Amino acid sequence: MSQSTDDFIRSSGNLAYVNTWLKLVGLVLLVVCLLLGTALLVKILDSRAEHVVPIVINQATGDATPVDFRVVDAAGEERAPVEIRKFAEDFLRELYTYNRFTVKGNLDSVIKWTTPEALRQVKEAVQLPRRAELITSNAQGLAELRNLLITDTQPLIRVQAYFQAKAMSQRDEVIEDNQFVTVMVIKPVKRSQRNPHGLIILEYRQSLFKEQKEEP
Repeated sequence: MSQSTDDFIRSSGNLAYVNTWLKLVGLVLLVVCLLLGTALLVKILDSRAEHVVPIVINQATGDATPVDFRVVDAAGEERAPVEIRKFAEDFLRELYTYNRFTVKGNLDSVIKWTTPEALRQVKEAVQLPRRAELITSNAQGLAELRNLLITDTQPLIRVQAYFQAKAMSQRDEVIEDNQFVTVMVIKPVKRSQRNPHGLIILEYRQSLFKEQKEEP
């Protein structure tokens, strides 16, 4: 009686041990299958979405090359003068071209092109309280880049930009017309969809520019 009882316990114990491990393996396989199914579903949904891919045109050969900004890292790469000029022009246009409907969006857009310290300098330069007064009277701002001088390209980019900023009334009357010179210290960073030029302003200094009149 005792021997048969020991054999029953031994055999039953082994089977229970094996069944426990089989259940654990089955559970792991179930979790893996669910994860793989979820990943496949996400991939299918993502493949149906439309993705905008930038196209770069080689001006020398005419080749059209699709570029994914997520895999382009141009930090430290020397920028061409034409790209530096375009970046400065876009920045000043966003900063000084405004109306009551676009002023907030334009100011928000320059945040992605400046460091926090440079952003404080930019806000001081544009005189936000005065701009608020102009917007209250339904005025709109216009900016035009007149000249750009690149003084350094490595390791940081330094430029001097001469531009004209106007404030116009609803009747196209000139309320303010100023010419400014600004000095910008710019750092190359990783390109992204948020910042395709891969440039960010570290320092911004601005002052009124007065042309010297020639004496007769």
